[in-house]
Amino acid sequence: MNSFAKRALGATLVLAIAAPVYAGSASEPVIEPVPTPIPVTPASDWTGGYLGLQLGYGELTKDLEGDGMIGGIVGGYDWDLGDWVVGLGADVTFGDISTDAGDLSSLSRLKVRGGYDFGSTMLYATAGAAYADSDDFGNSWGYFGGVGVEHRLDDAWSLTGEVAAHRFEDFNDYDKVNATTATVGLNYRF
Repeated sequence: MNSFAKRALGATLVLAIAAPVYAGSASEPVIEPVPTPIPVTPASDWTGGYLGLQLGYGELTKDLEGDGMIGGIVGGYDWDLGDWVVGLGADVTFGDISTDAGDLSSLSRLKVRGGYDFGSTMLYATAGAAYADSDDFGNSWGYFGGVGVEHRLDDAWSLTGEVAAHRFEDFNDYDKVNATTATVGLNYRF
């Protein structure tokens, strides 16, 4: 057998062995796609209690005027109802909202709130009873309403921001007093 015949026979054997491997691959090779992982944001469950700290600014208007920095503590409990969240809470804010008659030393609230659950963020409205106290010009019960947002940083911590308008109809020597507060806070949720 000459060298050409040996080469032809070798090439035929290689093609005979390799043909099944390349069967059906005369066109484009079929490449199986690798599934791409889709990031899933875990759904936040707002059900549970919380305690937190808040810091902000308060302003008095109407028959008594003044402003100043405020800060305090907040606590409550929320129920997650799917797309909606409802809750009960209380907070006490201390500070020196200075007026011509003296300083407003504390503002306490009992509140309800209801909001829409966007997963890790909740937009809410809040309302309830308010109690303002001053060593200089007395105290008064009133009511308030406001709006806010709360964003969960993780399962245990959340940031809040809230603006509320308070009305006090009979503040001792002052007929009507309005208070507006804007606060930011950090809550521990459990």
